[in-house]
Amino acid sequence: MGQKILLFCLFFFCWTLAAQAQTRQLTGKVTDEAAKGLPGVSIVVKGKQQGTVTDVDGQYRLPISEAEPVTLIFSFVGYESQEIEAGTRSAIDITLKPNDNALSEVVVVGYGTQKKSDLTGAISTIGSREVAGRQTIQISEALQGSIAGVSVTRSSGAPGAGANILIRGITTIGTNNPLVIVDGVPVSSIDNVNPGDVENITVLKDAASAAIYGSRGAAGVILVTTKRAKSGQSSLEYTYEYGVQRATAMPEYVGVQDYMRYFNEQTTNDGASAGPFAPGLIDNYLDSNRVNPDLFPNTNWQKSLLTRRNAPRQRHDLVFTMGTGKIKTKASLGYTNSGAFYDNRSYNRYLFRINNDLQVNNKMSLNLDVFYKRTTNNGNANELPNNTFNPIYESRVMPPIYDDVYSDGRLAFGKDGRNPLAQLRDGGFTKTLNNQIGGRITLNYKPVAGLTLTALIAPVFDLDKNKYFSRQIRYTNPDGSNSTVVNQARTVLTEGRQESIAMNGQVLANYVKDFKGGHNIDALVGYEENYRSFETLSASRSGFALTDFPYLNSGSTELRDNAGSANESGLHSVFGRLQYNYKSKYFIQGNLRSDLSSRFAPAYREAIYPSLSAGWTISEESFIKNIPWLSFLKVRGSWGKAGNERLLDKDGNPAYYPYMATIDFSNALFYQNGSVVPLTGGGQQVYAVENISWETSRTTDFGIDAAFLNDRLSVAADYYMKKTTDILLPLDIPLYLGYDKPNQNAGVLNVRGWELELAWREKINAFSYSVSANLSDAKSTVGDLKGTEFRGDQIIRNGSEYNEWFGYLSNGLFQTQDEITGAPVLNVTTMPGDVRYVDVNKDGKITTDDKVLLGGALPRYLYGGNLRADYAGVDFGISFQGVAKKLSRLNTDAVQPFAEAFGNMPAEMVGNFWSLNNTAQQNLAATYPRLSRTSNAANYSLSDYWLINGGYFRLKNVTLGYTLGQSAVKKAGIQSLRFYLSANDVFSLSKFPKYLDPESASYAYPIVATFMAGATIRF
Repeated sequence: MGQKILLFCLFFFCWTLAAQAQTRQLTGKVTDEAAKGLPGVSIVVKGKQQGTVTDVDGQYRLPISEAEPVTLIFSFVGYESQEIEAGTRSAIDITLKPNDNALSEVVVVGYGTQKKSDLTGAISTIGSREVAGRQTIQISEALQGSIAGVSVTRSSGAPGAGANILIRGITTIGTNNPLVIVDGVPVSSIDNVNPGDVENITVLKDAASAAIYGSRGAAGVILVTTKRAKSGQSSLEYTYEYGVQRATAMPEYVGVQDYMRYFNEQTTNDGASAGPFAPGLIDNYLDSNRVNPDLFPNTNWQKSLLTRRNAPRQRHDLVFTMGTGKIKTKASLGYTNSGAFYDNRSYNRYLFRINNDLQVNNKMSLNLDVFYKRTTNNGNANELPNNTFNPIYESRVMPPIYDDVYSDGRLAFGKDGRNPLAQLRDGGFTKTLNNQIGGRITLNYKPVAGLTLTALIAPVFDLDKNKYFSRQIRYTNPDGSNSTVVNQARTVLTEGRQESIAMNGQVLANYVKDFKGGHNIDALVGYEENYRSFETLSASRSGFALTDFPYLNSGSTELRDNAGSANESGLHSVFGRLQYNYKSKYFIQGNLRSDLSSRFAPAYREAIYPSLSAGWTISEESFIKNIPWLSFLKVRGSWGKAGNERLLDKDGNPAYYPYMATIDFSNALFYQNGSVVPLTGGGQQVYAVENISWETSRTTDFGIDAAFLNDRLSVAADYYMKKTTDILLPLDIPLYLGYDKPNQNAGVLNVRGWELELAWREKINAFSYSVSANLSDAKSTVGDLKGTEFRGDQIIRNGSEYNEWFGYLSNGLFQTQDEITGAPVLNVTTMPGDVRYVDVNKDGKITTDDKVLLGGALPRYLYGGNLRADYAGVDFGISFQGVAKKLSRLNTDAVQPFAEAFGNMPAEMVGNFWSLNNTAQQNLAATYPRLSRTSNAANYSLSDYWLINGGYFRLKNVTLGYTLGQSAVKKAGIQSLRFYLSANDVFSLSKFPKYLDPESASYAYPIVATFMAGATIRF
């Protein structure tokens, strides 16, 4: 036995020596055009799972075989890859050239990738630098102005608020949100991904590119690809950022004496002999306030409630990257926290993601991804989610004559127990806690050259809970005695739990083959299943003896309630794609998808969505190929169908069983034993139409892609026509049936538009810069809707724009009683100083028949752009965005006085409203009508009087960064260290008054400007 062991050891030693004799060390340095070492360059032995990566100075060391020829592949993001045969050399130094040809980039498309130069559909993409460079918490906001044809709108800057995304205008009357796919898996929101984790975002805008997603692609598709580790990478990166948020615009209100004077004027204008505030009281009010502020309050409610001029925001990101030959891992943990301008309002979010790539052998690889999201949204009593208590609204509507706190610090009544400051301090809280955990397992198998088989399964679990605790507040009188005044009848606690699961499974087969003679095909077939289920439970109690113990068991058992619901849906799909090109000159592509949706009856649940597109790369033709200033020129065209299965019920909520006669439960009054009692009952409320089916969108698109001057200038332009048919609408049925109107396939909507994208990129020695801009137009016109739908002051009817303003035409203000006598008026109480309307139908009176279409509420033109520059470690970036040809209504909180018949008066109106106290010349120049409650409904009815040009230009982001040179940090084991200053939404131009932000909604949390400083260190 001992001899065998000795012989084995000797054999092993000799084999090791032989192996060492057959390898040698190859060293070298990789530099850029400025002879500066490039860190992180991947160096791989071609055809083998063997490689390394350059260090901070661009140096590398790699053992290679002596026994066989070796070819090395040098690759780095943003640079052209190079292949070099090692030969007998022991050292190889190379210089990588920047990859300035954006058309050679590979972009993500539905269930695969394509070279940008090979695309035949309308597809736009942005990279990680554009997304992360916006310095936003939410990805949806980072898209604003980034891509032509993509509209991103905000109405609030509240902590955790996102934005609404539209692609190429309005597609349907119901849900117009695009489908969002992250790493091949559908998700509920694009904001579930950390902006720092994004590698690129691709937007599929036409049906030819989105038809592969069938019934979910009518509103467009957004594909998000997250970052993954590359072979040879090894780093640990940490980013810290701190910022402050400041309102871009805030309305102001009159002081206490002016409030009383103007309130008196309003009262006498409406027929009273005198106002409620005596002249002596008004004249001496400030003196009385100094003597006894409890009896003569003078409260600045905005200052009292919004105690912070600057709201804090901070962000932490930790990223670990490790890439070897067979295992590559990228893990990130992000934390963000946002505060508010008032107390007890905050939002924080944890995002964890780990992406693993495993190479099992030469034919099989595996992707294993896991992510976790946890968000906490904290607010005041009844503030979330239904906004019953809105501190911004309260701070603007409450006039100064009501007290917030007594002089000794005790909470005052406010207005009859309505004291928003008391609500902030003692009114309770709301808290929503959302947890989402999911993952993706993808198996890729390549049995033969060109064929890839893929199997994917991706579960996502949502476990959410909410808690709303609205506490009763008992006030004291100014003298300190107990009062009977309370803010609400009881203390109420409501808790809810929601649980959902979404499961996505895919099986794909992709075959790519290049044939002799320049023929190339790429064929894809696949099967996909989507399943989701949702269940909710809620419980509530009131009558709490202990108002400091927010738990259900401390509430009254006599005053309790509970509720619950559940739903589920499924989608089964088969799809395929065939691409063919000849010598990268002529392209043709076809897509076909068949969907089966559980939302429709079995006989009507299948739909087929085809598309066809073609392209011609003219620059590859011999007659144009040698033009020196033309780098690339391609024309393309496409046609396709996509669908919409995301239907809504009568209340605007998702409809999962619209074809079925469902039972709705509610309380009703019954007469029993001589008395009326409430009982819970159930019954069918909506008439069921079994044969309803999909909404279908057909799009025709013509485009051109071009590059000039050695690819420094690139241009992309598109013109498209989109028509959506079979839109589900609630059509009238005979009243004697006794049911609400059911949805039926009837509506038609048309969209026409164009898009233009321009970009210039150049590198001059160590200085590089890029400039890009985009401009688009989309007009959504309503076709046949089988009637008219009124949406407040907007309308949807045949021939109108979608949600077009619908109201009266105005002709200034009535100045005298003689002008009113015999003139058509809206109501009999019309007086001088009221708005004069045009009698459109000439019937001698103003009625709703005189209302006309006034213009679109949606923007026609969208534009945006970026400027980026880098030099000697300094990086600088500017982003801008805007809209044009849009009509906006002036916000009620800034132009209408005395809301709720007691509210505050905007300072902007002072000196600008019609008044009996003005001269005739002053009244002719007046902007606002007279002060009146009885004429409010008429004066503030929608008309062109209150519509203004809603276009604006906004500076979205300015960032200045500096990265320390490697010589300054490498001794500490640091790869790089970057510091930066950044600002978002700091400047805008518009026709809006200075106290209004062009994006803000009425009484909404203000749009904010954010000023940030941060640092990123990489080890």
